[in-house]
Amino acid sequence: MSALRQPRALFTADEYLQREREAGEKSEFVNGEVYAMAGARVNHNRIQRNLLARLSERLRGRPCEAFGSDMKVRIERANAFRYPDVSVVCGPIDFYDEVRDAYGNPTVIFEILSPTTESQDRGGKFTLYRLLESMSRYVLIHQDRVGVEVFSRDDSGRWESVVFDELSDAFEALRDCRIGVGELYEDVDFEG
Repeated sequence: MSALRQPRALFTADEYLQREREAGEKSEFVNGEVYAMAGARVNHNRIQRNLLARLSERLRGRPCEAFGSDMKVRIERANAFRYPDVSVVCGPIDFYDEVRDAYGNPTVIFEILSPTTESQDRGGKFTLYRLLESMSRYVLIHQDRVGVEVFSRDDSGRWESVVFDELSDAFEALRDCRIGVGELYEDVDFEG
């Protein structure tokens, strides 16, 4: 006799947020289901640090702000909350609620790829992020080799990508904000 499959408990967005704010570990939320997040390796943390430092320098004096992976992005049309590795918002921030730890209008989202997350970052996450009307760029950064892929939305709403795989390359993270690929990989050790 086979065991009956138990249905998963589904949560509302507000139930998820209440649990998440009390929890010790991070999890993401997609249409009622909650997914635990894994920790990051040293190269991931170095790239994230380098990216946030460069964005902070270049966005100073502009109406844009960069956030690290503790800020959730709300994708209203998909009933989802995600933790991008880095996100940038330009203009007023559309916070989900008064706690101000989730917002719904990022301009650019950056994800740092690992072998275990790459397919999700390219697939399911990108599918959800494309639902954000405010988002104009999605940037994927490899942590185990030099490689940055920048997806940009054109005026007709189509997404196009360009790959940068030389340390001497530079890409436009957002309008008038260029970042050198070598700057992202400062102190990154591909051997270790």
